[in-house]
Formats: sequence, structure tokens, C-alpha cells
Amino acid sequence: MRKAFFAAFFLVSTFLHAQQNPETWTLARCIEHAQKNNITIKQTELQLENSRADFDQARANRLPTINANANLSLNTGRVIDPFTNTFGERTIESNQLGLQAGLPIWTGLQITNNVKAQRYGFMANMKDLEVTRNNIGLSVANFYLQVLLAQELLEIAEAQLETTQEQVGRTEKLVNAGALSLDNLLNLKAQLGNEELNVINARNNVVNAQVNLALLLQLPDPENFRVVKPSRLDIGVVLQAEIDGVYQTALVNQPQIQAAELRTQQAQYSLAAAKGGRSPRLSAFANLSTLYSDSRLRTAGLPSLNGQETPIGYVQGNPTQIVVQPGFDVPTEIVPRANQFNDNLGYGFGFTLTIPILNNWQVNNQIQRARNAHSLTLLQLEGSRNQLFTDVATSVTNYRAAATRVEANERNVKAQNESYKFSELRFNEGMMNAVDYLNAKNRAQIAASNLLQSRFELLFRAKILDFYLGKPIVLN
Repeated sequence: MRKAFFAAFFLVSTFLHAQQNPETWTLARCIEHAQKNNITIKQTELQLENSRADFDQARANRLPTINANANLSLNTGRVIDPFTNTFGERTIESNQLGLQAGLPIWTGLQITNNVKAQRYGFMANMKDLEVTRNNIGLSVANFYLQVLLAQELLEIAEAQLETTQEQVGRTEKLVNAGALSLDNLLNLKAQLGNEELNVINARNNVVNAQVNLALLLQLPDPENFRVVKPSRLDIGVVLQAEIDGVYQTALVNQPQIQAAELRTQQAQYSLAAAKGGRSPRLSAFANLSTLYSDSRLRTAGLPSLNGQETPIGYVQGNPTQIVVQPGFDVPTEIVPRANQFNDNLGYGFGFTLTIPILNNWQVNNQIQRARNAHSLTLLQLEGSRNQLFTDVATSVTNYRAAATRVEANERNVKAQNESYKFSELRFNEGMMNAVDYLNAKNRAQIAASNLLQSRFELLFRAKILDFYLGKPIVLN
């Protein structure tokens, strides 16, 4: 009982410690974890392994093929003896062993071109994996910033609540002293209730944002999860980002473009391999075989008389005097299996030349399909470049718009704060009613929230530009 009590106490203490000290995650750790555990990335990695197997198989096609075969047969009834080639009424056991080898010598460079095609396909799949990891990294960064934004909005809501609580306390004293009417206090208390609700909603938003990020990371315990708030958030991208400059840089470093270029080369070598089907093929072969049968016998000792006589003729001039031959029994045994395998060993080798003449138009159709596939990869490459230009242009435009919104919100916050301070001063002096004061306070709070959201949006847009410029996704 004492051991059970201490074990339960230890588990409860560990649980409470985990709740009081949740595990903290940086953006870099979140991205690294997602890239190791995300299901989409794992699926892409398996596709890459299949591509690697195709590449290995293409290279292995240059090697000789060696195959062995063996069979054991039991033939009962009227069967043919494989040694005497005669019929017999019995059960015959026989073994056949063989070994065949083949080596391609000339295949119209099909093997060589197919190796090159599979190599470029494998490299393209590696770039696809990089694309998937980049997309997951951007998603993680977006969710991470959503958590930070929710935390910042919670701090604003808590600060506003604290300010309103202080104002309620001051107003209550003024009302009790007769300096202000009761409706001012009632309006402030109503505002206090709204701001308490805002704090609750803001806390829920923080929890929801953390859970969404934890689910994206596929963490088993989303509630025991906290993000690390950076000491500072630096945008770090020049405001005058030009679309063409970012696009030209992205053309060089974006893996989706590299993957499309590699697939055009893969299709080019696949087309060359298909054209090789018109070429003659030369291959070498060799074989080795042997067999065994339990019908093959050999003498196992000296013959002995068996008391039987067999007529073989008669005395010349006296047909009544028959000449007989005594019968003998000759002991026999089955020739051992190893001896038969050695005696019946045979081998052969040679060359095979195949010249394609007419094969139901298969080669021409394969060439046409390969040519179409090559043209398709060229169109896909052009489409990838066009899509990249569209994405870059959209990202630069969104960044500029976000920067403009930040500037406008900063001016608005400055104006609203000055208006709020002036309204607070007048309200405290009894020169403004509570409704007008609360309106000024709410406008200042909304302006602060809008500025914060616009700054986080600008930060995310900046990280997207960093991504297209080949920079890592980090928060300073």
C-alpha cells in the first residue's frame, strides 16, 4: 500500500508539473518537428524511395541474369524411360537441374538512356520532397504567428480590462462624492463586463491557436504545448521589393521549378530510349543442365545360375536334340544420384541477335507517346514558371499593401490614443459623459488591435518574400 501510494503521488506530481510547466517550442523546432512527422511529407518520402528503386533497377539492367531451375517428377504406369526412350510399366523418379545465364550486349542504348531518365526522375522527386517541406514550413510559420497574434491581443484585452477596472474605482468614488451622476458608473460597469468577456474570448483564441498548431505538428498532447515568444519581431525585408527581382531570384532557388526542369530532361532521355527500340539487339546466353532417373541401373556383382534353361537352337542334322542355355541372375543397383548428375552434365553458350522488323507498330507508338510526354513536360515547365511569377507578384503586392496598412494604422493609433487621453482627462474632470468617453476608449482599443494584426500580417508577408528569396523561415 505504501508503494502504491508513493507511485500515485509521483504520477500526480508529474502531471501537475507538466500542467504548470508546459513544454515550449520555438518556430525552428516546430518546423523541424513537422518536417519529420507530417503525413504528407512521409508520403512524399515513400514516393522518393520508389523513385530510388526505379533508378537502381535501371542501373541493374546492365548486369547479367542468372537463374537456376530444378524439378522432381514421379511417373507411374506406362511411361517413357528418359534414358532408354522406351515404354515401361512402373513408377520412375527423375530429377532435372539447370542453370541459365544471359547478358545484354547491345540494346540500342535503351538501357543507358533509361538509366539517365530514371536518374533525373529521382532528382525531380527529391525536389518534390523539398517543395512539400517548404509548404509545411510556411503553414507552420503562419499558425505560429497566429498564436503570437492571439497572445498579443490577449495582452491588449487584459490591459484594457485593467484600465477600465481602475476607472470604475475612480468613478465610483466621484459618484459617491456627488461629482458625477450614477449613469456614468453604470456605463463603465457595463463596459467592464464587456471587457471581461473580451478577455475570456481572447484566452480561448490563444488556446484554439495553440491547439491548431499542435494538431498541425501532430503532437499527442496539444494542451501541454506553448510557443516561445521572440524577444523582438524583425521584418527584415526591404519595402521596395520589386516583382521582377524577386521572381528572377525565385527562378533559381525554388525547387518546384528545378523539379519541372529535371522532368523535361527525364522525358528527353525516355524519348531516346524509346527510339532505341528500332535498333537490333544482341545478347549472350549460356546454360548448364543435368538429370537423374532411378531407372538407370548398373551391375552390382557377379552373375549366378538360377536353374532356368532357355532353348537357343538344336544340333545340326538332329532337330530333336535341343540346345539350351543356362539362366543367370545379374545383381543390379540404381546408379547413384551424384554419379548420374556428373555423367549427364551438359552445357552450351551462344549469342542471340534480334532485328525488329514489324511488331504491330508498338515501337512507333511508344516513340510517339514518349514524344508527347516530353512536350507535356515542356508545357508544365512553362506553367510552373507562370505560376511562380503569379505567386511572386501576389506576394509582393500583398506585402506592399500590408506595409501601407501598418503605416495607416500607426497614424490611426496615434490619433486615437491622443483622443482617448484627452477624453479620459475630460471625463475625470466631469466635463464628458461616460458614453462619449467609452466610445473614445473603444476606438483606441480597436485601433490598437488593427495595428497589431496588420503588423503580424506584414511579418507573415515578409516571411513569404524571404522564402522566395531563398532565405530560411526564422523569427528574430
